[in-house]
Amino acid sequence: MSKELKRLQNRAAAVAARLAELSDSEDRSEEQDEEIRSLLGEVDSVKAKIKHEEEIVAKLEEVRSSFEQAAPAQVEPEVAPVAVAEERAVEETEEKKVEIRSALPHHSELRAFNVDASSVEQAYRFSKWVGATFYHREDDKRWCKDHGVESRALTGAADTSGIVPTEFAATLIRLLDRYGVYPKLARQMMMSSDVLNVPKQSANVTANFFDEATTITPGDPTLVPLTITAKKVAVATRISAEYMQDTLVSVSDWLLDDFAVAVAKRVDECGLIADGSATYGGMTGAVEALGAGSVVTAASGNTSVETLDIDDWLAAIGKCPSYARPGAAWVMSPVVFAASVQKLMYNAGGSNMVDVANGAVARFLGYPVYLSDVMDGTLGADAGVVKALFGDFKKGAILGRRLDFSARVYDQTYAASDELLVIGKHRFGSLVHDAGTASAAGAIVGLKTAAS
Repeated sequence: MSKELKRLQNRAAAVAARLAELSDSEDRSEEQDEEIRSLLGEVDSVKAKIKHEEEIVAKLEEVRSSFEQAAPAQVEPEVAPVAVAEERAVEETEEKKVEIRSALPHHSELRAFNVDASSVEQAYRFSKWVGATFYHREDDKRWCKDHGVESRALTGAADTSGIVPTEFAATLIRLLDRYGVYPKLARQMMMSSDVLNVPKQSANVTANFFDEATTITPGDPTLVPLTITAKKVAVATRISAEYMQDTLVSVSDWLLDDFAVAVAKRVDECGLIADGSATYGGMTGAVEALGAGSVVTAASGNTSVETLDIDDWLAAIGKCPSYARPGAAWVMSPVVFAASVQKLMYNAGGSNMVDVANGAVARFLGYPVYLSDVMDGTLGADAGVVKALFGDFKKGAILGRRLDFSARVYDQTYAASDELLVIGKHRFGSLVHDAGTASAAGAIVGLKTAAS
């Protein structure tokens, strides 16, 4: 079978699936009716192209057959029965899998499923899973069975629920890393239990001078345990069953994107600004964990973001220990970056009209800049507040993940209002362990506005 013929057949299957979905919709909108008319017109075009490709394939087979009859017979090498069986199994698997084209119709530009063509396919697979699990559509059930998507519903005392397949949870984890800053910076570790103990070297081996024939005493390193406890953060939302049924692909995309933004924000808060309270699962972020030795206070009079000068920022770099500089980066609010850092860069001179039009790159004084909305971005007089962090977070903070992400959909909790309940859970723990002491700087330092 030619690639073009296979592509056309896959397209025909996608169009047929979309037409079936739209035909089942009640109270169709004008937009949906227009889409049906467009798809019906496309059906005739695709059928004609398929017929043309089939004629080409048939003619090629006829030509090949003529050549084979004229050519001398060749002795086929013996093939082991096991190899033949494996080859047939591969062919059957490839034939069974139907490709979902990136041109698959959906109602809006996708945000969560927007990496490549396979991401669009994941959105389509997710919509088929919902249709099979909760709307019990026979064609969706067959599709899920043919493509290896688990669509078995779990029935409890009061609810029929479905666990979102792992492949869709992986998309959300990718979004967490896209939207969040802390997962990019901190050292990530998977947790096999609710508590993770990590040894940390708090004192190094020491080198000393000894006289001849004297006992050499050891200078052993000191190890202290770091304990990370996983906490559960959850998101939940209700979705109209009718809305979900009419726009499965778009809703699936919106839902994953919205869940990712909410969870990513909470992870950033726990790693950067958390104060140890129950609001943040008892975790303490980098800002609150800073020891006095890791804090740089801006020069007298520099009590606001707008008044921070280049010497203040250079002092923060100077405070950072040498072992934390190779992988160091800045973390600050977009407001601080615009009101102080970009202003300093543009005022330094040398910028032309093109530089101003293109904007400043996310680097400052030789180090990358990561922008996070959870960091303080208050403008005007705001004395004694940490406005930016600097250092190597992989040497100073750990993000432990006990459970990447799991989600479940319930169809009976809000059955009276014809709504579905979607719940997502993420279990993680954060520990900032090297943010300085009362007298010494750690791997992470902070820049604070002056007291007066």
